[in-house]
Amino acid sequence: MKKFRVVITYHETLPCYIGEHIKEYLLEKYSMELLLISHPLLENEESFKRSSRFEYYRDSKLVIKKNAFHWILTMPLLHIKDMIYTFIWCLNYRSKWDAFFGINNINVLVALLLRKMGKIRKVIYHPVDYGSIRFKNKFLNWLYFQFDKICVQYCDETWNVSEGMIEAREKRMRLKRDHRQYVFPICVWVYKVKRLPFNKINKKKIVFRGSLFDWMGVDLIIRALPQIVKAVPGAILEIYGDGGERAYLEKIVQELGVSNSVKFHGWIKERKQLEEQMSDGALGIATFNTKIVADTVKNGDPGKIKDYMLMGMPVITTNAVAYSKQIEKSKSGLVINYKEKDLAKAVIKLLSDEQLLKEYRDNALAFIKQFDCGKLFDENIIRVLK
Repeated sequence: MKKFRVVITYHETLPCYIGEHIKEYLLEKYSMELLLISHPLLENEESFKRSSRFEYYRDSKLVIKKNAFHWILTMPLLHIKDMIYTFIWCLNYRSKWDAFFGINNINVLVALLLRKMGKIRKVIYHPVDYGSIRFKNKFLNWLYFQFDKICVQYCDETWNVSEGMIEAREKRMRLKRDHRQYVFPICVWVYKVKRLPFNKINKKKIVFRGSLFDWMGVDLIIRALPQIVKAVPGAILEIYGDGGERAYLEKIVQELGVSNSVKFHGWIKERKQLEEQMSDGALGIATFNTKIVADTVKNGDPGKIKDYMLMGMPVITTNAVAYSKQIEKSKSGLVINYKEKDLAKAVIKLLSDEQLLKEYRDNALAFIKQFDCGKLFDENIIRVLK
């Protein structure tokens, strides 16, 4: 079997599932020398406590795992630090790398330089979102999109998570699509996850997984809970995630008197542990606030929806999601207007009718199979490595 040499680089707060999925696939499928580089995602305040790190695999087995020195610097300098570490760590292993998968554009800029130096054969850019505002600072925001444009223009391939991302880039940067741009949606390991049978789930458990920001619409489900609990006694909302809105959401919970119906778990960093805790959920919530939602959602591919369906949960969402019509048509979820009464009605509809809930759960699992990581990587990795 031919051995391949690959670098995967990303920024993370929690483990970057996209980068980890690529790593998992390559280590299982090929005899692989692999370098995984991770930097803290500095848009999240808690990430300033973290350090850059790398993992080095030889013959698909972990050989070295190491954290870098923890630098205390301003954000721009920390980004420069990340680029320097990526550059040095890639050069530490002297042979030429077959491919470099970069999840963030500053990682990819380093890879383009290394390719120019003859150290990398192919550079793959895999951006996970594309909104009009990445940074509040206008100069940094402008610079971010210039970097993105350079990456798309000069990388061997760009894997966009949605068609909307390509269209938004064309509109903003006048950058037309060419044969090197592909649509590669967020994937999940459909056939590796253990799902509970229908008779083992908690048929009153509502799940939210994700960051607690105002545009996520978590306050909507909390405000709808009094109506839901009245119609479905024992209904409970379990929240897996954290963020700037948490204190505000906890205050609403107290004011509405639904403390016994809401549980905040915070971030669960281990993927398997998260899946285990969500596995008994009846349905998932992704009610993006259509009044303030960023185009990041419209042009992206929200991972929470696929995580719900992966566990067999139908989703209740809004039309902020690009493929909301497909969700509605396949009956793998319900699409609502951003109103408390509409959300309450949708939740009650599914939780009050076990036969309907089972039908939607079966449909959700059928829908998610098209996004299986094995299937999508089989179609794309072989093209990169040949």
